[in-house]
Amino acid sequence: MFETDAELWSALQQMSRTVNQVVAASKPIAKALDKMGDVASLNRQDYVADALNAIQHADLAPYGGADSYAALIRGLEDRLRTLRTTARQDLIAGLNATAPKPDQIKMVSDSPLVLYVHPLTLEVNFEQCKTTWSYAREPMAQSSLDPSDIWNVYGELLDQFRAARIDSKSFWQALKAAYDIVLLKDGKPAGERIDIVDVLVPMAWIWPHAVQLKKASQFPRYLLAYQIQKLRQDGLIAHNGYRLDLGTATGGSTKNKANVLFIPMGPTEGQYYLTMCFRRE
Repeated sequence: MFETDAELWSALQQMSRTVNQVVAASKPIAKALDKMGDVASLNRQDYVADALNAIQHADLAPYGGADSYAALIRGLEDRLRTLRTTARQDLIAGLNATAPKPDQIKMVSDSPLVLYVHPLTLEVNFEQCKTTWSYAREPMAQSSLDPSDIWNVYGELLDQFRAARIDSKSFWQALKAAYDIVLLKDGKPAGERIDIVDVLVPMAWIWPHAVQLKKASQFPRYLLAYQIQKLRQDGLIAHNGYRLDLGTATGGSTKNKANVLFIPMGPTEGQYYLTMCFRRE
């Protein structure tokens, strides 16, 4: 019994706070479960994953405790495994069936699923129902899990490469000019090393295909990696009495990917570089 009105009111307020806490904690799980509006929703990998994650991370004490929902959790886990296996099989089969060229797809990684389609890499995120195309570990575009959408984006990216790239001799001259601009800005003598990413801004100014770069304030990292790789392939690391010298990124310098540049040497091989310079031969 409560001896005073104040004690009774205080008890009511305590209950109100408890109820509000339960309601607030229930909002994420309620949002996830609201998506499961019909039986067909069990075929949506993203919906099932969201529901499972919400239940696993929710405080289930107000609803009878975690033990009361153990069977539900196991059922959702089984369903999610089945959906992921099916989605994986369907995606690979669909991509192979609609590939522009036979035997064009190479497996890079099984988990996460990463595929190589020259010259790009495709990483598949089944949980988020999306794929990401990248070059030199630089994300370029995303698409859905639909094979036709994936191949459409792939074609668009190849067109983007063709529109923006230039021949290796012209690239060598542009890179040398960008390097000289950085030296001048930093007050460094000829032949001094600079951070390789420092050429990204001047490269955007002097690139001959500025229209294709959409007037970007910074040169695309993927395109710099592509052109340097092609420079190597064409045997033009040394040209006009100078040699391009790339400084390998080692140890802790690779942790901040914004400060280094990955240059591929095959579907999975490559190296991170931190610095560059041009030296007289």
